[in-house]
Amino acid sequence: MKNIRIEEVGDINSDYPYLEVFLKENMSPFLEVSISDDKELFLKFYASSIDVQIDVEEWEYILSTAKDFLPKALKNEDDFFNYNA
Repeated sequence: MKNIRIEEVGDINSDYPYLEVFLKENMSPFLEVSISDDKELFLKFYASSIDVQIDVEEWEYILSTAKDFLPKALKNEDDFFNYNA
């Protein structure tokens, strides 16, 4: 995707990894895609000093990536807990 960059982040303070979404030229994310306590996708938009403009194709790319991410992240965490049980 020419204007969007998505990075997976692992954080010791989170039960699950999450995704940060950037405009390619920007160092600060404008969106975080995480997993809620109900094991559903949760979107947090960050305040920004610039206007964030994306087109429908870019939004569909973000949504598709998030939907692919959810079952993989849940499985990885479940596998980790089952391995350590």
